Amino acid sequence: MILASSKPFPGPMPPSNSPPLLSMQPLGPASQTNTTESANQNSAATDKSSASPKLTSAGPPEREKPRLTEQEKKNNHIASEQKRRAAIREGFDRLTELVPGLAGQGRSEGMVLRKTVDFIRVKLQERQELIEEIEKRGGTVDGRARNIVENT
Repeated sequence: MILASSKPFPGPMPPSNSPPLLSMQPLGPASQTNTTESANQNSAATDKSSASPKLTSAGPPEREKPRLTEQEKKNNHIASEQKRRAAIREGFDRLTELVPGLAGQGRSEGMVLRKTVDFIRVKLQERQELIEEIEKRGGTVDGRARNIVENT
């Protein structure tokens, strides 16, 4: 890189977004105002360019995360699978609390699902009978409540 040259600069500096590092003008009382004006113009140009939207590349971020080793991938997969199984187990535990006859028994998932379906069918039938009883006594049932029973 050449810092000094015996040849004068061939022409005006191309526009730049950064403030000037060196001034090519001689210093003196008259030139100081020009230097201040040119600095103000450069800062205005910088302000305009910083206000414009930044272009982003579609590529990866500047700082990429390190790739996982095969063992880390395996450990993550195992942890995810354990979490998924725990969520399923908690769901079945909740069903055993809600469905009569399942609490405190050794159970298979198939049996829990079968008894849950049977319990829901009984509850839907009871609801249908209540709707019919209300209408027989001259009451009305909201359409949404009726649709729940009819759509099953």
